[in-house]
Amino acid sequence: MKIAITCHPTQGGSGVVATELAMALAQRGHEVHVVAYERPFRLHDVPNVQFHRVNVSDYPLFRYPPHDLCLANKLAEVAVEHDLDIIHAHYAVPHAISAMLARDMLCVCERKVKVVTTVHGTDITLTGSHRDFYRVCRYAMMRCDGLTAVSGWLRDKTMAAFDLPTPPEVIPNFVDCDRFTSRGRVGWPGDGKFRILHASNFRPVKRVFDIVRVFQKIREQLHGAELVMAGDGPERGGAEELAGELGICGAVRFVGAQVDIEQMYREAHLFLLLSDYESFGLSALEAMACGTPVVASKAGGLTEVVEDGVTGRLCRVGDVETMAKAGVEILSDSAKWNGYSMEGKVRSRRNFCKDLIVPRYEMFYEQVMIAPGNNPGSKMEGALRAAR
Repeated sequence: MKIAITCHPTQGGSGVVATELAMALAQRGHEVHVVAYERPFRLHDVPNVQFHRVNVSDYPLFRYPPHDLCLANKLAEVAVEHDLDIIHAHYAVPHAISAMLARDMLCVCERKVKVVTTVHGTDITLTGSHRDFYRVCRYAMMRCDGLTAVSGWLRDKTMAAFDLPTPPEVIPNFVDCDRFTSRGRVGWPGDGKFRILHASNFRPVKRVFDIVRVFQKIREQLHGAELVMAGDGPERGGAEELAGELGICGAVRFVGAQVDIEQMYREAHLFLLLSDYESFGLSALEAMACGTPVVASKAGGLTEVVEDGVTGRLCRVGDVETMAKAGVEILSDSAKWNGYSMEGKVRSRRNFCKDLIVPRYEMFYEQVMIAPGNNPGSKMEGALRAAR
């Protein structure tokens, strides 16, 4: 198949999943085209993948640069040049809307391409639920040719918020089990020098201040512990200030966004993901695959990824005391730590390996391609044929 993937190119989970999917599909022999305003940060140079940059010009006529229209134009251009079968949009707004506009433009010249949309979380819980975007988000999900969600929790949230006639197909996020492995990982340290890791885009929903507070409480009992904060975003400055106020800035390192983060997982003894909610929790899955126990919020799709008491601990959102206690219990007991580490590797490989999940996307694409069109441009195409 010939597939275009469009996504946010930043370090958020949706962009990571879209990029990993593009590379995995290419490895399986498909021709893949990644379309975004900049190269996704995890996109490597691999055969069968081409990157197409969306150029957004600042025309004097427009008060704001027309990114969505430029994206639609680029998607249509790529579809014509490369005879695409599928445009896979990650996020309903703006990517699915732009993809459907490209699809409808192509109908005029009798070229057919199907649009698949994957919702990832904030396009449903934040953007989509906002009154300024609700109708356009619902339209995007109802008029695309195929709709998927990354967890059962997100499927249910989508149905409750938008009352769709058909629920999204659940295809969970995945991990490259050949890359995110425990090969070369550090063991439980007998000298008490524990490394704790957090990785995210530092948005408010990630509750990075809670990460710092939980670490401060862990360090009160495990004096040799250090915290590594990987990623960047709007809350980073505040988190750095909080570490200073708590007197632990010397034990906290902010290292920015990391392209090859798997070694950081292998060097960590505990991973913290304490968000308000996660639609899935990809970073927790990647940590587990590398044998790193997880302490996470008992919220959203995280309950489908982390098995409480088996691969890590799930705690009530905002319960800093319980989260810190859970971290200390895991790190203080070598047998418990090794058990969580082993079970995390087993669960990630058994349930979420890319070799299990990517074929499900392939099957979904095939079903969409043979299904009757959900294309509002088909009426225009019929009218043009009748006129001729």
